[in-house]
Amino acid sequence: MVQVFLTIDTECSLGGAWENPCNKPVNPERAVLGKIGSEYYGIPRIMDILEEHDLRGIFFIEVLAGLNGLQTELAEAYAQIVKRGHDAQLHLHPVHYYYRMVKDGQLALEQVPAEKDMIGSLPPQAQLELLRRGISLFREMVGKTPLAFRAGNFGADMSTLDVLEEVGIRFDSSFNAAYARVACRLDSQGAINAPWQHGALWEIPVTNFVTGAWCWHGLKQLNINAVSLWEMKSVLEQADRIGLNAVTFIAHSFSLLKVADVQFRRLRPDRLVLRRFEGLCRFLREHADRFRVVGFSEIDSSSLRRQETAVPNMGTIVPVLRKAVQAINRVYWV
Repeated sequence: MVQVFLTIDTECSLGGAWENPCNKPVNPERAVLGKIGSEYYGIPRIMDILEEHDLRGIFFIEVLAGLNGLQTELAEAYAQIVKRGHDAQLHLHPVHYYYRMVKDGQLALEQVPAEKDMIGSLPPQAQLELLRRGISLFREMVGKTPLAFRAGNFGADMSTLDVLEEVGIRFDSSFNAAYARVACRLDSQGAINAPWQHGALWEIPVTNFVTGAWCWHGLKQLNINAVSLWEMKSVLEQADRIGLNAVTFIAHSFSLLKVADVQFRRLRPDRLVLRRFEGLCRFLREHADRFRVVGFSEIDSSSLRRQETAVPNMGTIVPVLRKAVQAINRVYWV
C-alpha cells in the first residue's frame, strides 16, 4: 500500500514589506483563512474538502510570522487545524525573524544574511536558535511539540538535518528534487522520491515526476497548483506499480485562491484548483484500499524503504496541454 502525505504549507507572506516600508506583513485572515466576503477559501475550505472525503491533511504551519504582531491571529487560525483532527507540524521562513530584528533595531541591514529566507544557508548554531524559537512558538500556538519539519523554500542543507535531530524532530520533508542544488541543498545520494534516513531522522521527499523530452526533459513537483488531476492520479497509479511506498503532495494555505497583489487585498476563488483538489480527494477515498492518507504521527518507520526502482513519467503531451490551461487560469479574472 502507498502511504500518501497531503501537505499544506500554511503561512503568511511579508507582502513586499521588506522592499516597501508602506506595506505590512499579510494578515492571516487573507493568507491563511483566505476570507472572501463571508466565505473562506484558505485552510477552512481545504479542511472541509478533506473531511468530506474522510481524509486528514498535514499542515506545516509557519510560526515566525507571529513575531510581527500576528501571533494571536495565527494561533486562532492554527487552533482550527488541531481542533478538527488534522496534523499540525513545523514550518519556518527565517525572513520573518530578520524583518522583526531590523524593525526593532536589533540588527542592521548589512548584518542580515544574503539568503535571509534559507535556513540551510545559516551556520548550525543560528539554525539551532531559530528552530528552538520556532518550536517554542509552535507550542504556544498549538499546544504540542512538532514531530516533523519543512524548511521554507525547501532551503535546508545537511547540517539542518543534524540540527533537527538535536531538537528532537523525527521527520523532515524539505527535500524536493526539482529544487536540488538551487534552494534545496540536501544530498539524497541519488534518490528522487524514496524516503531516506539521516541518523535517527527520516526524510520524506516531496514527490516529483519526469516530464517533457529532449532539452525540455526535467522534474516536476507534485504541487496541486502546478499539475493536472490526470497527472496526480497517474503518479499515484505509477507509484503503486513501481513499489514506491510514499507519495507526498504539496499545497499552500492560499492554493485555492487567485491573488492579484502582494498584499492579498484582491482575492477570488481559483475554481480550477478547487475542482482539481476535490477530484484528488475523491480518487483517494475511492481507492483507499491502495492509497492510505497518513499524518506523521501514524507513520510506521519500519515500512519506509530506501530502494527506488523508477520515477513516475508523464511524457510530453499532457504536460504541454496542462501548461496551456495553467497559463489561461493565471489570468486573475478568468
